[in-house]
This record gives sequence, C-alpha cells and structure tokens, in this order.
Amino acid sequence: MLGGKVQKEQVLTLGPRLHFRCDEYPPFVVHAPSPISAGREGVNTFTDSVVTHLKQHFNISKTKKDESIVTNEVEGNKREKKHEWRCIDYCFWMIGYMCTTWWLLSLVYGCLPATLFGFEAPESPGVRLSREGVTALHPVVLVPGIVIGGLELWEGRSCAEGLFRKRLWGDSFVQILKRPLCWLEHLSLHDETGLDPPGIRVRAVPGLVAADNFASGYLLWADLIENLARIGYEGRNLFMSAYDWRLSFQNTEIRDQALSRLKSHIELMFVTNGYKKVVVVPQSMGAIYFLHFLKWVETPPPMGGGGGGPGWCDKYIKAIMNISPAFLGDPRAVSNIFSTEGSVTFVRALASGILNFDYLGRQTLERVMRVCRTWDSIISLMPKGGETIWGGLDWCLEQWNTYDQQEISWGSNSATFNLSCEAVWTDYDEMSRESIQKVAKKRDYTASTVFDLLNFVAPKMMKRGEAHFSHGIAKNLDDPKYAHHKYWSNPLETKLPDAPDMEIYCLYGVGILTERSHIHKFSTSEKDKSIPFQIDSSVDREEEGSWLQNGVYYVDGDESVPIVSSGFMCAKG
Repeated sequence: MLGGKVQKEQVLTLGPRLHFRCDEYPPFVVHAPSPISAGREGVNTFTDSVVTHLKQHFNISKTKKDESIVTNEVEGNKREKKHEWRCIDYCFWMIGYMCTTWWLLSLVYGCLPATLFGFEAPESPGVRLSREGVTALHPVVLVPGIVIGGLELWEGRSCAEGLFRKRLWGDSFVQILKRPLCWLEHLSLHDETGLDPPGIRVRAVPGLVAADNFASGYLLWADLIENLARIGYEGRNLFMSAYDWRLSFQNTEIRDQALSRLKSHIELMFVTNGYKKVVVVPQSMGAIYFLHFLKWVETPPPMGGGGGGPGWCDKYIKAIMNISPAFLGDPRAVSNIFSTEGSVTFVRALASGILNFDYLGRQTLERVMRVCRTWDSIISLMPKGGETIWGGLDWCLEQWNTYDQQEISWGSNSATFNLSCEAVWTDYDEMSRESIQKVAKKRDYTASTVFDLLNFVAPKMMKRGEAHFSHGIAKNLDDPKYAHHKYWSNPLETKLPDAPDMEIYCLYGVGILTERSHIHKFSTSEKDKSIPFQIDSSVDREEEGSWLQNGVYYVDGDESVPIVSSGFMCAKG
C-alpha cells in the first residue's frame, strides 16, 4: 500500500526447497511451505520453521550416528569374542593333536621293518612248532570259565529295544553307559528257579568268538587259538564249548541242552578227524564244569545223565589239560555273596571302569549284589572240603597267625530297616538290626561255618545252591547218594570216570599274591543298611609266610585261584 493507494499485494516467493549442508552431518532439504508473505510476521514464521527442521534433523542424525557407533562397537566386540580362545578349546585341540600324532606314529611304526632298530619280535610258539614240522593231530575242545563267555540278547523288555542278538556281556560294555539299570535287569536270573525271568532270554554266544576276546584289548583265548591255527587247527578240529556261565551246571542242560551238545560235538569231531580222541582244555570254573560233564555223560538218562555209559570217556577223550582249575573253589566267592566287595569280584573286575565310580548311583553295590545273587554258578566256587582242606581257627595249610580282631562298637540297636522310595532291596533289608549284629559278634567263620552264615544272609540263593552243589568230603564214594548230580562237580565227592587211558594235566601259576580270606567290619551307618558289612581296609600287616593287606589275606597262587585249589591232586596227591 503506497500513497494511500492499495497496491497489488507483493509476495516474496522462496524457491521450492532450501538445501543445507554440514561437514559433520549429511546434507538435508527443507521444503518451504506455501508462499510466505514478505512481512515481518511471515519471515519470523519461516525462520522458526527452518530452525525447527534444523533441530529435528541434527538430533535425528546425531541419534542415528550414535546408534551406528554403538552397533559397530557391539559387532566389533562380537568379532573379538569369536576369536577368543577358551581353556576348553585348548584342551580339545590338544587332545586332537595328541590323537593325530599317536595315530601317525603308530602308522609309521607299523610300516617299518621289525629289524630296523635292532629289535625283533619273539617268535610265537605256533610259528616255531610249524617250522619244526608239528601239525594238528587230536581235535581240541576249549571250555571257558566264569564271566569269560559272551552273552547275547534274544528277548528282552521294552528298555532293551534294538539290542536283539547284541552282546550284553563280553563286548565293549557300552550298554552300561547307555542304559545301566536295563543292562543289570537283563543279566539277572529268576531268584527262585535260577532260570530265565519272564520275558527275558539271554543266551551264550556260540563258536570260537564266544571267548576269544572279552573286550577291546583284553585277550582271553585269542592267542591260543591263533597259535593252534599255525599248526593246522581250524573249525573242523577246534571247538569252543560255550555255555551260560550264570546257570548251575545241571541247568545248562535243562534249559539249553549244553551238555548234550558238547557230547554230540565231541563224538562228531572224533569221527570226522580220523577217529582220533579229543583233547579238552578247561579253564578256571570250566574245570569243575567239565568234571560235572564227565559224570553226567556216564550216567543213565533216568538219573539225569547223558547215557554214554561207563566207557564213553575212555573212547572219546585223549586228555584233559586244566588251566588254573578251581577244583576246590575260590575264596572270593564268599566275599562276593556276603558283601559284593571282594577286591576282584566277578562283575566289578570286568566292568571296573563303570561300576567302581558309582555310575549307577548310591546303590551301586546293592544293585550288583542283587544281580550276583541270582547266579547259581558262584556257589560252585565256594570252598570245598571245609576245615580239612582250608584249615580252622588255629591252623591252615599256609601256617599264618590268627588275626587279633579289635572290639567293635555297634552303637544303638534298631529293630527294622525302613526303605525309602529310592532304596535298592537286598536280603539284608529283611533282617533286623539285632540279627545282623549277631552275625557280626560271631567274629570268625571258617570254610565250614561260613555256609551257616550265608544261609542266614542269602537264604534264597543258598537254597537254590543246595539243590545243585555240595562242598563236603565223601566218607564212602560207594554210597548211592553220591549218584545225585549235585555231587558231580566236587572232586572230593565223586569218582573219576572209568577211563584208564585218559590223561589229566594241570597248568597253573605260582608265586603271585592271591586272595585267601577277608576281614569284614560292621557298618552302623544308615546309608549302608542294605550292605552292612564291608572289607576292613584299615587292617594291613605282613606276616611270615603270608600277607595281610587292606583287610585281605594273600597266599601263593596265580592271582586268581590259590594253589591249594588249583594244585589239588597235581602239586600233591
């Protein structure tokens, strides 16, 4: 408006957009609103708008920049952490490096000639005999001992799904790691019949593979089989008489016809090898198992025998070569039944890497005791001959002094044991505290009175055992009662077969400490209620002519069987 005249309104039009740029922030654009009047009010409005846009942009940009910096720092930290080496990484790399190095060294060593370093491997007996012209003559039958033969599953519970015909015993024992309680359940027998529990069938692995190797790196018959093969032995003239070593000897015939199959195989080998007699090689418990067979094969079928007649052994058997025979038993069997705690018990000796570390929980020994007390074969290894052979409280063959036991404080009495829901039942749980204390106060048990003790603490097992085994000395072998099969495995209560041309050899070790007897203590602890007796490892004394270490008396033997048992009728007879 000029000179009082109204002029056409002048409009200051800014461009459609304003461009701003800053070194620290990225460029941005502010779009101007609709045309703004040129007046002060319009300019102020536009200025305020620009300032507002600048603040918003700078704040947002700064925030994004800060977020970008934080994100980069986090990613950088992650990358740094990925490259950090922890202790476990070093351990795994070290183990891998050592295993690889060992494998490479073994490979290189195996490729080198044996004489490169001036060392030559000793020549095996089989190679030497073959070079000397020795060849196979008589067929050979091998008879393994207790816990030696493999066992495989033919029928089982749902927990054993996928294990059909897989070895439960005599392999790598991986099943212990996978399902230990299921494994023990399938190794158990019926606690009344001594045969298969309902729904479970475990059978002996047949053939030479039954006991050639017990587990990885633990050779049994493999070396002997290999050396026999060097001089011409093979499947037609070499046989492994596998049987279920858990059963009583007569039950191996009742359930599996193991004795009948052994008889038939000996007769077949006799015919197919030019009518040459068979040489039998039993080992450990296999020696008394085959002694049972010798009497069984001569006995008529109505009396539980094989019907071979009196002349069968003389016709078919050339010789019996016993290896470490347990003719008069093994004292470890007593400790196994009593406390399952012998330093080399029948199960723990061969699965020590698992059971000795309480893998099955607090009740490891209780579970092992329940399994072992279903195996009637252990009773066959109880000492035979009583005090006449093994000595009493005032004397023994090894002439050691009697150990003076200290008085034991029993603590307060408790009438019964109360089982928790996690407890493992044993025979001791059926006994009152007073009854167990009476057992402990008896102090000393000999080879005769120990049967009274075991009848008291393991009644079911001993009842089954009395039907299949005897451990006395016969006063008159012509007494008709000795025709019963329970006497056939005791050399003190049965006659040798009618075979004047049959030869008997004994091969056993000497000069090695072997368990002879054990000193147990009574535990008053509540956690030990299922197995209240333990070997007293605090007792340790060396005596002239014998050794007492960690509660165990040692005598001369082959580490497994004392010489008084393995040398019966061989060392002195």
